[in-house]
Amino acid sequence: MRLFLSSQDFGNYPEALIELIGDNTKTAFINNAKDDYSVEDRTEKTEAKKHILHQVGLEVHELDLRSYFGSPKKLQTDLSDFGLVWTAGGNSFILRRAMKASGLDKVLKKRLADDSIVYGGFSAGACVTAPSLHGIEYGDRPQPDVVPSNYPIKETVWEGLGLVKFMVVPHYKSDWFGEEADKSIEYFKQHKIPYRPLKDGQVIVIEGDNEEFLK
Repeated sequence: MRLFLSSQDFGNYPEALIELIGDNTKTAFINNAKDDYSVEDRTEKTEAKKHILHQVGLEVHELDLRSYFGSPKKLQTDLSDFGLVWTAGGNSFILRRAMKASGLDKVLKKRLADDSIVYGGFSAGACVTAPSLHGIEYGDRPQPDVVPSNYPIKETVWEGLGLVKFMVVPHYKSDWFGEEADKSIEYFKQHKIPYRPLKDGQVIVIEGDNEEFLK
């Protein structure tokens, strides 16, 4: 299993992601964590993030999970020749609903298990890899009233993907998210839950049994 988890974009280590991917740079870009944005704002953010991916030499295609709600077999087929799934930030709970409704959670676990794909994500895209989303609500709203109307899953999905055994806390010590990150950390400490705080620029790279923290 190969994972690249960041607080913001590639952090300070885009070269580490490229090395992890290898030859297959075809990238499925997922921006569904921003599905609560207006169409205009979401489109603008999507194009900006795709540009960042293009700049490091990735072949980028947006994979909108809303097109696969209830169609996991089609998603599995369409994702078959991609080397990287890259998931951007936003609302972790909306993203997790989209992953479940499309079947990406199960497809991704299978592909990661046979090491035929890399998963990379920042902020919400990193948070969902944990065993649970409990404690993440200090930074993201989990309530059903923020869920887009075309989502079939309204209830909160608290179960994470379980790709790692710890919680990811992005934007640690940042000017704009530091207070929320601190509240999550306090929750994890109180409940004795393993966690990894990430400052913007920092990255966790996992390859098989090897975990590397890039400061």
